[in-house]
Amino acid sequence: MKSIQPADIELSYIMPVFFNQKNTNVLTNLLEDYSKIAPAVLKRIQFVIVDDCSPIPVTVPSHININYQIYRIISDIRWNQGGARNLGVVKAISPKIILTDCDHFFPEKLLSQILDSKIPQHTLYKFKRVDANGNQQQSPCNIFYTSKMTFFSSLGYDEEFCGNYGYEDVMFRHFQHAMGNKIKYFTRFKKIISNTIDRENSYHSLVRDTTTNLALMEAKLPLLKNKNPFQAHSRLFLNFEYQKVAENWIQYKHEK
Repeated sequence: MKSIQPADIELSYIMPVFFNQKNTNVLTNLLEDYSKIAPAVLKRIQFVIVDDCSPIPVTVPSHININYQIYRIISDIRWNQGGARNLGVVKAISPKIILTDCDHFFPEKLLSQILDSKIPQHTLYKFKRVDANGNQQQSPCNIFYTSKMTFFSSLGYDEEFCGNYGYEDVMFRHFQHAMGNKIKYFTRFKKIISNTIDRENSYHSLVRDTTTNLALMEAKLPLLKNKNPFQAHSRLFLNFEYQKVAENWIQYKHEK
């Protein structure tokens, strides 16, 4: 048997998670679906799961054989999605990255097209979206395919927004435009799928109050128009403690 090596990875799939209810089934179900796609596709992908200090353990059952690492943020910061995304990108071993959530699924044909595409240059790609029944939905504002280079051209997510809910994704997109990066659809034909999730048992119960972060964004937006737009960024980055808690690499038979 031979195991996948980091050099074999061509795409890093970054997914922050936080669960404070009964279980983490929404994550387990998603990874089970990914474990069923063609091995030729699956072995080229690294899943970076960032557990944002969940009160219940985040694990991947042993029967799910995918390339993954789980990093756990130890510092208990509410609404730390921006920080979790920054950590995920740092730990990505491919220059090509997907930033997404655990309630969305990328079909195999779309993943194959992403794997075979060129490394994005100054571009963040968004996606059309449908629900589990194929009904068209509004495109998500925080799911992107891009490169580590493009992501860090704006210094990543501004972690000054962490601790309160909302607008970190909006500010991130404004920063991309200020840097001259484009945001456009990767394809209009292959769509991501928004899965139905159990919001009573396998989700979280944090209060969504946008008041603080809306005021913060409104104070920062004028600074983006200055000669030095980086004045709008707090420079807070990985402003927490974390550790790697689990790792797996696909084992496969080596053909001579």
